[in-house]
Amino acid sequence: MSEPIERVSLTIPRELVEELDSAVEQWEYASRSKACRDALRLFLTDLDWQDDPDGTYRGTVTIIYDHDATHINDELLELQHDETETIIATQHVHMDSHHCLETLVVEGSGRNINDLVNKLRSLNGMQQVKFTIV
Repeated sequence: MSEPIERVSLTIPRELVEELDSAVEQWEYASRSKACRDALRLFLTDLDWQDDPDGTYRGTVTIIYDHDATHINDELLELQHDETETIIATQHVHMDSHHCLETLVVEGSGRNINDLVNKLRSLNGMQQVKFTIV
């Protein structure tokens, strides 16, 4: 049985409507409404993450780093071993001769995930750290 649907009206600038229509076409959405529901779910998930740091969350932490940076491989490996309650899986990709991309699958309290992300950001040689909540 499908969930009840409520109709709402939005007032948005024409330029934003054009971008929405382009996304609907490019991503083959059935309608603007479907695209807006997906966008709203992402927005509310991000809001929930901010409002409830003690809640349990799942997602990925994607990092890019310069593997030539002094000690970064050792520090990253040590951090991953220290955070086994939060990190449940990892994937490592060599992007080129100097850069690596790692994806960490995480599960835990928002507070623990945020602490992990901050520790990763502080490592010398880290170029990008992004948490994606699902």
